Amino acid sequence: MSSPVPDLCMAIPAMAGTAPRYAGCKRPHALTLVVYDPAAAEQRASAASLSLSGAFVPFLAPPVDAAPIKAVPLTAVAPRAEPAWIRAHFGLRLDLTVTFIDEKAVTATDLDSQQNRFRLPTAGVLHSLRPLLSPEELDAASIPCDGAKVVPRLPRSPPTEEEELQQGSIKKRKKKQGKKHGGLPVVVCNVHAGTKQLQLTRWESSHGNIIKGEGYLDFITRCCFNEKDVVEIWAFKERRFHLFGVDMCHASPLYVVLAKKEQRQPASIGMGKCTQL
Repeated sequence: MSSPVPDLCMAIPAMAGTAPRYAGCKRPHALTLVVYDPAAAEQRASAASLSLSGAFVPFLAPPVDAAPIKAVPLTAVAPRAEPAWIRAHFGLRLDLTVTFIDEKAVTATDLDSQQNRFRLPTAGVLHSLRPLLSPEELDAASIPCDGAKVVPRLPRSPPTEEEELQQGSIKKRKKKQGKKHGGLPVVVCNVHAGTKQLQLTRWESSHGNIIKGEGYLDFITRCCFNEKDVVEIWAFKERRFHLFGVDMCHASPLYVVLAKKEQRQPASIGMGKCTQL
């Protein structure tokens, strides 16, 4: 009677350069070197035990270097759309940018016949309008160049009686002669008032940027603005483009558009109805 065969697997010698094979194995197994991490092994064991017990295992996602959507500025997501009538009325090229300068609420002084000027937001002038102008144009408008230091105003001592008399006589002479409106010539546009050539300048006393000039009051009246109306300010300017001895595009004055937010869609400038007239 033959002796029972022990339940052993006979090792088959492996060929040189290959992984060892065993009885019952159909293909060789590659050997992989794994670095044992006790902390990771313990974490995997804990997760496996919780999964088997039916407990919920939270997944911790890696941190993402991104800001929440509410932290992103709205202008970066959706740029402000220009009024539809500007480009069609003036026949602007598609590549000519109509720049949004700023918006403001109309004040009582903007409509006052004694003030006779429209004040522009200083931040919009310095950040958005200034890059559109050349150094010569900035000088004509009395707008400081980028990087220029503004000299702060020093407090003045009260004038003496003699100085008050001299200032009073000077003011009377200026009132009789009329004050000359200096500044950079600009074409101001509105859907109701049409276009008007005025001047862009800067007050020396308050450093405020204003639009003024002869005919301003009539123009601003035809704009149909009321106090506290929110008005958008846009600007564009054609620059001379010379190619192969030919002027492909002539230079234009600076155009400043005053558009009330609820009057952005009229078909043509000067055709809107003004209920104040």
